[in-house]
Amino acid sequence: MNLSAVIVSFKSFHLIEKHIHAIGENHQIIVVENSQDITVKEKLEKLYRNVEVIIPKNNLGYGAALNLGVKKSKNNFVLCMVADLNVNKECFINILNIVSQFKEFSILAPTYLNEEIYKNYLIFNKELENFERKKILSFTLKEVDDIDGAFFLINKEKFNNSSIMDENIFLYFESSDLCFRLRKKNQKLYVIENIKFDHLGKQSSHPRFQKETLITRNWHYNWSKFYFYRKHYNYFFAFRKSLPNLRRSIKMCIYYKFKKDDYNYRLHKAEFSGIINAYLLRRSFYRPNIN
Repeated sequence: MNLSAVIVSFKSFHLIEKHIHAIGENHQIIVVENSQDITVKEKLEKLYRNVEVIIPKNNLGYGAALNLGVKKSKNNFVLCMVADLNVNKECFINILNIVSQFKEFSILAPTYLNEEIYKNYLIFNKELENFERKKILSFTLKEVDDIDGAFFLINKEKFNNSSIMDENIFLYFESSDLCFRLRKKNQKLYVIENIKFDHLGKQSSHPRFQKETLITRNWHYNWSKFYFYRKHYNYFFAFRKSLPNLRRSIKMCIYYKFKKDDYNYRLHKAEFSGIINAYLLRRSFYRPNIN
């Protein structure tokens, strides 16, 4: 059985090739390169016959880039992933073996190695004792309410040709939004408890871009958090959720301004700006200042 893989990248050529080798040449691989770096397309498509690189005109963010890649995919089962993952060939083989035996899911994901985040997979419904476990081959599948959006498999036929991600979200909470919508439709989401992966986070971009990347992520995390809670609950609920972050960002801005620490000042200013722009119902406009 063949599947497709969509890898979303931003200046991450140094990380992509190991995933191409691990997935193997028998599967379609689509790389969406959000940096508009045409050399990524030239290098990868020359080296690998099963790889297609899409260069959008603008930085689309994670969700919209995934949607673009999934639309280009030829197979029903599609791996959706960021570039900065620590996974090996065995992980992909095991996922493929599970899907050959079990297809009644909308989303299937390995388990994130960070135990604290794994606990938070169950964030929407606190009464999960009745959620099922399945034994497929030697693997345990656990039904959950949410998954880590860095690495997951979708069953396209469950989506009825609709977009996967909400493209209003540039970064963060896009997978939580997706899972929330699927659970409202009683769709099945599973994590594979004994297949693990690690999300390396800030290594998605080249090391010399990491500071600017972290500033961008701080802005979007806070904007997207407010947007998510406003969309699925209401404005005042989202406002209450964001207040601790707003207070902290103001204190940290004052502190680092006094210390003349420009980087940390900008980091917390981005947090403050993301929250304020979400309050004002402005779109998610901030983009990294990287050339």
